[in-house]
Amino acid sequence: MDNMQLNLQPGEPQNVIADPQTSEEVYRASLNATLSNNIGQYVVCEFLIGTNATVLKDGVIYSVGVNFLTLYQEEENRYVVCDIYALKFITFFNSRTRPRNVRIPRNLSM
Repeated sequence: MDNMQLNLQPGEPQNVIADPQTSEEVYRASLNATLSNNIGQYVVCEFLIGTNATVLKDGVIYSVGVNFLTLYQEEENRYVVCDIYALKFITFFNSRTRPRNVRIPRNLSM
């Protein structure tokens, strides 16, 4: 399982993505499906807060729900649940742990 590769291809051919006929086809071409297909991969997520502030969160994709994403941050031994509707960008790494060259500042203040 440690050699699991990224799976960023949509689960449907292009014509189905352009004109889905069933709710299953819609799901397989969705952001949620892409995230679910990559559980266990390290990501950096950018969230839009308000109209012009962004917040970075990183970790291993632990779980994906209808409207949330849970990241596991190994260095802090904690889970962060994120609002998927505020998610604007996701950087996927072909890794199951944080690459050495990735540094995300941690803001622990509430």
